[in-house]
Amino acid sequence: MLSKFGKKSIQKSLIFSNKANDARGLINRNYLKLVLWTLISSTLLYGETTNCQDAKESIEGQEKEAKKENTQDKGSELKKEEEPPKIGNFSLPTSQQPAALFGFGGNIIDQGEVQLYFFADYFYGRKKIVSDAIPSVLFGITKELSIFFNFPVTPIMKDGRHTSSGFEDCFVQLEYAFYNKSTSAYVDQATVVANITVPTGSLKKIPPTGFGAPSFFLGATYYRTWVDWFVFVAPGAILTTSDHKSKFGDQFLYQFGLGKNIPSPKEWIYAWMIELDGQYSQKNRIDARVDPNSGGNLLWVTPSLWISSKKMLFQFGVSFPINQNLFGRQHTIDYALNLNFAWSFY
Repeated sequence: MLSKFGKKSIQKSLIFSNKANDARGLINRNYLKLVLWTLISSTLLYGETTNCQDAKESIEGQEKEAKKENTQDKGSELKKEEEPPKIGNFSLPTSQQPAALFGFGGNIIDQGEVQLYFFADYFYGRKKIVSDAIPSVLFGITKELSIFFNFPVTPIMKDGRHTSSGFEDCFVQLEYAFYNKSTSAYVDQATVVANITVPTGSLKKIPPTGFGAPSFFLGATYYRTWVDWFVFVAPGAILTTSDHKSKFGDQFLYQFGLGKNIPSPKEWIYAWMIELDGQYSQKNRIDARVDPNSGGNLLWVTPSLWISSKKMLFQFGVSFPINQNLFGRQHTIDYALNLNFAWSFY
């Protein structure tokens, strides 16, 4: 049996054990609460940190986007500032803006655009007549490159007592704008022009309606256009080939012109221009013999009128020879009439 002292000791031990258990339980509960609070706090803190980071990244992205848009807007404004105002010579698309009548080139149009042309001229002298009717098709391959198909016919040619008519040499022409510059005041364009003729005309007719063999043309143009004025210059050369010991002389062209816009109705361009067109030709060789009555230098002045809308263009001018330094005995020309009409398809 246990003594009273032993019972009390056991009771005290039990009481101490119960208190210890209670203390441990309290400690465990407090520890659990601490762990839970730590987890909750960490979660909240991480969430706030993540949200702050996301907000920061969002703000930075918005700032970058705003800077990008601002840069694009400035670039657009700069580009816009570098274009002339849409008035005067710039009030219509490029294909409808004034260009040479008697001269070559100046046929750069928009990509995919098609123009149908009809050109006619009539050179008159007391003993010499030369006339041409040329239907043609111009196509814009790109904004810098065009191709031009031409199918000339002569209704009548006369030289002294001889007359002829019929098909002339057809040709295909390429023109490439290798230099373009635009400012708020003017537009510059420089091109190279090349074509090849097919001998669809006749060398045997008198006067002949063709070279009798293929020929090649190479030239260049430079245009500067302001709102009211424009100028151009164009050198070039026609290089012929021979057929059965016969060969037409090579020809060298030099051209210059200027013009001015005339006050026009809305969506129309009226303009006048004056051209100087020179042509130096070497002597022909017929059956291996040089023809002394061929070749020489011609210089024409051509005042003309330009009228165009978005779809149509019309030119008419009169050419006068100011120099006819011809080799040997040749008939001269008194004047020439030139007409050009085109319709555009965008």
